[in-house]
This record gives sequence, structure tokens and C-alpha cells, in this order.
Amino acid sequence: MASIVKSVVNWGSNSRVKTPVPVQADLCEICGKKPKYVENGHKHPYCSRSCARNGSGPSPAACMLRGCRATGKPAFANFCSEVHAKEGVRLGQVEGCDLCSSQPRTVGSLCITCDRRVCAEPQLREVSSDGKLYKSIRSQFLSEWEPGKTAPSFCKAYEIILPRDVRSRHDIYRASNPKFEEVRSFHSSQCICDLGTRGPILCNFKSCGICCIVRSCFKSLAFGATFNSGRFGEGLYSYRNPALADSFSTSCTSSPYRVIIACDVSVLPVDESADEESLFVPVADAILPVYVIIYST
Repeated sequence: MASIVKSVVNWGSNSRVKTPVPVQADLCEICGKKPKYVENGHKHPYCSRSCARNGSGPSPAACMLRGCRATGKPAFANFCSEVHAKEGVRLGQVEGCDLCSSQPRTVGSLCITCDRRVCAEPQLREVSSDGKLYKSIRSQFLSEWEPGKTAPSFCKAYEIILPRDVRSRHDIYRASNPKFEEVRSFHSSQCICDLGTRGPILCNFKSCGICCIVRSCFKSLAFGATFNSGRFGEGLYSYRNPALADSFSTSCTSSPYRVIIACDVSVLPVDESADEESLFVPVADAILPVYVIIYST
């Protein structure tokens, strides 16, 4: 039985040799995501031709972590490994990613992993209640509340980390309408999930007016609708005064919170004497969801 046939049929190739799958830790030194490519027994520092073209192989510089003499790698922001990259952030040698706070910034203010995740869809990040940003959002929200009405309790704020292509489309829209101005406005709808009670997590319910808008950046509203209807026709409506948006903030859950989306909207300058209640835009590229405000009344 020891002489069982050992030959293997190689379909379409006589030179292709099956090599053992590399261990997960031995990843491409360019992207840091896929195993290194093995060719005729030789292990390359990259995983594919694309990474070979995009990178220059191992960096000649040492790991950026003080005291480490190993070779730094582009996949880990010129640290030698993910562990040392995180340690560099913890020690304050480099700035941490705006989203995860544990990995070094590599693509703008984000690390490679978070940048790829953000490219897919928007993410929420809770704004620290001790920071200037939180106080600025709260101050604007409460100060613009309609006079004569009892101001709500401002509970939480989530920053919306937008994909680059969404911001790019908005920038193109603004550039093509140079007379328009950027205005902070507020939009709300029925929130059917417990957003605010379980952290900055968007639901997948097609009937949730808040999460559908944030996920699609106003491309899709609840139940797949693509526009609101109002006195200016079909389009997207928001309000300068959050108290007016509050009338559309409803919930069918046991959550104690109400939810409003703070937006940046590009519109023609409005004559203050006209006292326009709502701001209308015809397309989603004209309005960006930037913060989710959790409050109670």
C-alpha cells in the first residue's frame, strides 16, 4: 500500500507546482493583507503584481518604534509589525487613526484598515463629551432651538465618518454652484431602532428613516424612497431650526431618545427677512449628513 500512485494531473500547466499555504502572519509587506507570493520556492515580499508595482519592497529604514532595529514596513506605517505600530501610537510617537485610535494614521487621518472600511459605507464615532467638538455641536443645537419652546436635553453626539467619494461628489456640486453657501441644517425622520442606547451602531432596517439616510448619505430614505415631497416639489428638505425638524422625529421603540441628523447643505443664500422655514435641495449631492444628535424632550 506504500506505493500508492503519487502522480497528480496538472490541468493546463506542466510547470505549476503546488506550494504550502503561507502562515497568516507572513503577509505582504506592501498591503499587509494577503500572504506573500511564492514562486518556484522563492518567497517574494509582496502578494501580487499590483503590490509589486505599488511598493518598493522592504523599507531600508528601521522600525519607527524607538529601540527596535527590525525593518520598517509600509503596511504598518513603517513600523515592523502591527504590535509595534499600536505601541507607537500608545507612546505618542505618532498620531492615532481618527476612527479606531489604535493604529497609526496612514491615509490622511485614518489607518489603512479604517480607510478601506470607510470607503465602503459611513461609520459612526461617538464624540467625547469632554471635547470642544461636543460642546460646539451642543451649543449650536440648543442656541438655535426655537424661542419660546422648552429646550431639550442634549444627550450624545455621533460624528459621521463619510466615504471619500461622498465628500468628493459634494465638493463637485459646490464647485459647480459657486454662488451657493454652506449652511448647517437639521433633518429628522422616524427612527425605529434603539440608536443611542447601544452605541454608535447603524441598523439595517429598511424602514428606519435615520439609519437609511446615514448609510446612503441621503441617496435613499426609509422604505427606499429617494425624495421628500413639499412646497418646493420633490427633493430633500431640512431646517435651519432644529425645533422644526423635531416635529418629524418619531420613534416606535422603547428608547428614551429622539434623533436628529445635523447636515451641511449647499444652497443659494437666503434672505433672512424671507424667514424661510425649510431648506430645499433637488439632489443628494447637495446635502451631507455630518452628525447624529441624540436628545430627549
